[in-house]
Amino acid sequence: MREGYASNKRRAAARTGKARIRVGFKGIVNSLDESVADMAYATKALNFAFEKGVLTGGIGMDVACGRINGTLDEIGYPYIPIGRRCLDIFLYRRLAEDGTPDDRIVVRLSDYKFIYTPVHRKQNWRTIAGLAISGEVSAVNYNYKGQDVLLLSSPQEGMYVINDEKALVCSDAPHFTSFTAHNERVYGSVKSSQNQLWFSDDFDPFNWRVSSDEAGYINFSDECGEVLKVVSFLNYLYIFREYGIFRLTAFGDQSEFFMKKLFTDTGRIYKSSIEVCGDKIIFYAEDGLYAFDGYEVARIAKELMPVLNANSISAAYLDDYYFMACGLYDEAEANNNAVVRYRLSDGTISVLYGVSVQCLLTVRAHNTAQVLALLNHDSVSSMNKGLNTRIIVEMSKSGKVLERTTSKVYVSPYSTMSSPALKTVRSASVLTKTPIKLTLKLDGERYEYKLSGSEQLQTVYVEKCGRRIGVEISCDAAEAYIAPVILQTDTISV
Repeated sequence: MREGYASNKRRAAARTGKARIRVGFKGIVNSLDESVADMAYATKALNFAFEKGVLTGGIGMDVACGRINGTLDEIGYPYIPIGRRCLDIFLYRRLAEDGTPDDRIVVRLSDYKFIYTPVHRKQNWRTIAGLAISGEVSAVNYNYKGQDVLLLSSPQEGMYVINDEKALVCSDAPHFTSFTAHNERVYGSVKSSQNQLWFSDDFDPFNWRVSSDEAGYINFSDECGEVLKVVSFLNYLYIFREYGIFRLTAFGDQSEFFMKKLFTDTGRIYKSSIEVCGDKIIFYAEDGLYAFDGYEVARIAKELMPVLNANSISAAYLDDYYFMACGLYDEAEANNNAVVRYRLSDGTISVLYGVSVQCLLTVRAHNTAQVLALLNHDSVSSMNKGLNTRIIVEMSKSGKVLERTTSKVYVSPYSTMSSPALKTVRSASVLTKTPIKLTLKLDGERYEYKLSGSEQLQTVYVEKCGRRIGVEISCDAAEAYIAPVILQTDTISV
């Protein structure tokens, strides 16, 4: 009697509970240690997109195309030969003399010369004669006396004006580090001992004579650091500096200009991340991504993984998406190796990984809207052994980089799920319309299951034990579609 009583007592002490664990797909989490993170989030998700609670292949790069005037017919931008390395890409908005759109993509080559091709018709690249600019180049579209021109400037070479195929030097203009058009003046930052903000005469980017009714400048002598970028936004001019933001009220008469210092606690701001995104300006600082509404700064995308080599960031915005080319994960990689896509409306982060992007450009032309990416030359060479290849591509939702399907990886937290108890995973169920490899991690052991694509729920029987559980999903299909994984578990607690 005593032995039977003891056996019953031990069975009562070892209690078994059943649980149904839902894995995915609410986004990425990096603000918590994975041992305590919710299994509905990923610690890493590469080349997958999060769409309405499922994983898709909805991030990629396609052949960059313009559109023929008056139609929706696409026309691919011409190849750039491999031997010609590219540094920058710009948009030149203009109308032809007959009033038809004649927008152009302008590229600066590694020899500092410029070539262009139309957005709305087929034409090979042409060289802009007599134009070569070294240093970091900024560009501004401007209508001068009825002519659409593109202003270009660098700290080394000063300012040039492209009018159609001709380039003129504006020898009187300062050598800008950044500039923009605002209320019919051109404003630009100049790196000097005092950090200056210059402004042109009304309606005349060629007139930089300093006087009370023509051009002028403002000195900054405080400790907010270098003037990084000037941005025209919501009727004000905002001056982004390394450690702060200033707002200039500037309408007409310069005697009525009013400067206000806006304090931020973001740490150092990175110039090339600053991008106007609808009713906000988004930028990357030392401790993460921020949104600025003209008055206040708020931290966003808190789950974004730390960016490496932040000085090489390039950003663009289109249709609710902020794109940021940057370095992630691989500290040995000298170039950008990823594009982060942040959706403003719901805060979703998706990462296109394994592609080296030199810079991004938002193109809003007369019937074309796209984000172009200028690929790093060496990255393109490794992807395509031909003499010509696509260096200019556009961001898409194809799940591919040109013709190469991306390798997609999803990694859940490797977690005890708040209990040190031993857990038996009985089965894993998932609806996936494309082939995947499902990997379960249990106390250091990996169990892999290959599933074909199906319209029906699929179940694999596991019958493995562990105290820590993790899930990985890999997929090589372009148009992936994977619903959350459901784990059926028994938990044995003593």
